[in-house]
Amino acid sequence: MSTPSSPTQDHSHLPPLTKKDTLVHASEGHAKEDHDLTRVVQICLDPESAEHTFKWALENFIEPKRDLVVLVHVRQIDIPVAPYIDSTGFIDDLGQERREESHHLLRLFAEDLNKRKIACKAISMVGDPKSELLRKAKEIRADVVLMGARKMGAIKRTLLGSVSDYIVHHCPCTVIVTKVLDQSHPQERRKSIVSLTGNPHSTR
Repeated sequence: MSTPSSPTQDHSHLPPLTKKDTLVHASEGHAKEDHDLTRVVQICLDPESAEHTFKWALENFIEPKRDLVVLVHVRQIDIPVAPYIDSTGFIDDLGQERREESHHLLRLFAEDLNKRKIACKAISMVGDPKSELLRKAKEIRADVVLMGARKMGAIKRTLLGSVSDYIVHHCPCTVIVTKVLDQSHPQERRKSIVSLTGNPHSTR
C-alpha cells in the first residue's frame, strides 16, 4: 500500500527524464490556479486496454485538483533476425513507426486530461514493459499505478508472465488493475446494488 503524501509536498516537478524516455505532453491543469498537487498517479497505457483503464480512472479515481497524472507507454522492438541479413533499415523504419504510434496514443489521452484541467505529463519509453513501467513508477515516486489486464492464454501467461502480475508484486506503491468486463455486467451490477440497498436484511 502507498503511504499518503504530505499535504505540503509539491508533486508538480518530476525527476529529469532518462535518455530512453520522451516527454510527449505536459500541462499544469489546476496547478496554474494555485492548487497544490499532492498525489502522483501513473497510468500505464496499452492499446488493448487504454480506453477502459483511462475511463475507469476518470470516473472512479482521479481527483483533478490534487493529482498529477503521468501517462506512460512502453514500446517494444524485439524482432528475431538471421545474422546474415542486414536488417538495419527495416528496424529503423519499424522503430520510427512504433514511436509515432506511441506518441499518438499518449497525446490522445493527454489532450483529454488537458481539457479537464488535470495536470498531466505523457512519457513514451522503449524497452521491456515490466522493467520500464516499474522503473518509471519508482523514479516519479508514484502514489498509485493504474493499468489494464491484457488478455493472455494460460500457456503464454505461464511462460512469459503478465506485466500486471509483475508490477503488482514488485511495485513499492499501490497498484490497481482494471479489467474489461462483458457488456451485461453493468446491468447485472446495478440489479445487485438495488437488491442490497432495497433489502436491509440482505447479506449478499
